[in-house]
Amino acid sequence: MNNVVRKLSLFLLSIIWSSIGHSEILEIYSWKPHPGKANELMASMQEAAEIHADLGIGVTISALGIGTSGDVDYVLSYEDIESWGKLKDATSSSQRWNAFYQKLGENPSGELIQSFMMTNHDASSRVNPFSQAGSIVGFFRWEPALGLAGSEALRQGFMTAKSIHEALGARVESYQVNNGQEGVRDMMYLMIYDNYSQMAEVNAGMLTSTEWAAFQQSADAQPGMAATLKLSGIAQMAGSF
Repeated sequence: MNNVVRKLSLFLLSIIWSSIGHSEILEIYSWKPHPGKANELMASMQEAAEIHADLGIGVTISALGIGTSGDVDYVLSYEDIESWGKLKDATSSSQRWNAFYQKLGENPSGELIQSFMMTNHDASSRVNPFSQAGSIVGFFRWEPALGLAGSEALRQGFMTAKSIHEALGARVESYQVNNGQEGVRDMMYLMIYDNYSQMAEVNAGMLTSTEWAAFQQSADAQPGMAATLKLSGIAQMAGSF
């Protein structure tokens, strides 16, 4: 029995890491500011971002809004798994980063409430999709139905939804979650807008889109492949480095 469990674990790990491949990788660190220290937390994030950016890592700071408890995401972007490895090593050996990290630990302005890594489904995507400060992101975290068929159904659904949403004016990126407490089978669907006005226009277009209505009907017709929406919300990019 133990051998079966061990083999299954190794098989799942091979799936997770093989999915990383050569596409963009994001690390997301969600922070909750201590009472009265929201400004201090943002200042610490900006200082950290300058260090990471000098090392060659893309950084975005995003304020979480509707659908969240008002926390702040600190997002690191890597071109692929090779650059992720090299830049993680560079960060670990950086005296500047280690000095900052020690200072932060001695006088924290917030609490790290979750962290996870995810990989872009599009192997040709190698750039930080949140490069414009002020842009708005609608995020949707989905758990697929059980089995490889469930995961494939969700990915195919993402591809169909992306073509519809981008035709309406949004930019869409989707990701496979590779680690974290909430589940490595999850996938993330992001809708990116220049501003809230564009977001409103796209959502209004969805209400009258025959393609979107047909897609929803086709998904409802396959209850066995239905994914579960675990989390959704809106974030505004407060800074990009």
